[in-house]
Amino acid sequence: MIWRPLSRRNRPDPRFDETQPGLPDYLLQPAIAWLQGLLWTDDPASFHQVPDVKALQTLQIALRMATPLDWSNGGYSAFQSLIEQMVGDRELALDVLDFCVQHLASEDYANELGATLAIGGSEWAVSEAGDEGPQLLRRTIGPMQEAIENIHPSSERAHHHLSTAWRKLVGRDADPSAAYREAIRAVEVVAKPVVIPNDSNATLGKIIAAIRSKPEKWEVALDKALPEQVADMADLIWKGQQDRHGTDNPEAPLNVSQEEADAAVHIAVPLVRLFASGGFRRTMAP
Repeated sequence: MIWRPLSRRNRPDPRFDETQPGLPDYLLQPAIAWLQGLLWTDDPASFHQVPDVKALQTLQIALRMATPLDWSNGGYSAFQSLIEQMVGDRELALDVLDFCVQHLASEDYANELGATLAIGGSEWAVSEAGDEGPQLLRRTIGPMQEAIENIHPSSERAHHHLSTAWRKLVGRDADPSAAYREAIRAVEVVAKPVVIPNDSNATLGKIIAAIRSKPEKWEVALDKALPEQVADMADLIWKGQQDRHGTDNPEAPLNVSQEEADAAVHIAVPLVRLFASGGFRRTMAP
């Protein structure tokens, strides 16, 4: 539980009632201090710390910085110019922190930044995303990540698709269309062997049609639930993926929205669990 000041405990205050977007001023200096602890290293020759030139060069290249670091005084000026850019561009600052969490920091040191962000109520958290290790992801309420991890034992491939979908949904490189696409793939992975195992080109649309055409061939573990209801649930995300095909309709959206992708991923998880666990199964031979 995050601490709340005594003066704010019985009074509404958006600073404490809501997660804080971006990298607000009160978090900037602690983040810079964390960064300095990572990007400065001991120099045996001079017996004091110096900027890690190689790490700074890697950072500049990886972020394809439009304004390169100032190398006029080596690592010292490069680090100072990095901080100046972060102060002026908080999106860049978050990108720098995200890269360092993923590629330069140890897991324990990355979690130190995560603790600072959590205390400050940031919308960003240092979290694991599947097998890809710590990175900055939007802070979420509820056990969604745990639910995705619980799928791994029953379907490694579906777990991969859902982990990717979650990262694309809440990560710094948010891509709602990719999140939506991976959510559908996760359902297809576990539903195809149950519904139409002999169709190597099975799509979620074909799976839904097969269930609806002969619902008596399947049963649902949940009492009084019908196979058609599972098909209807899958149809919500199948028909909602409006950017699946190209169209010349100028009114059609080019991409799904963040909200649509969020809904699709949250619907996909219980569907995957249902199929992967045997909760949706055949009542007769194919």
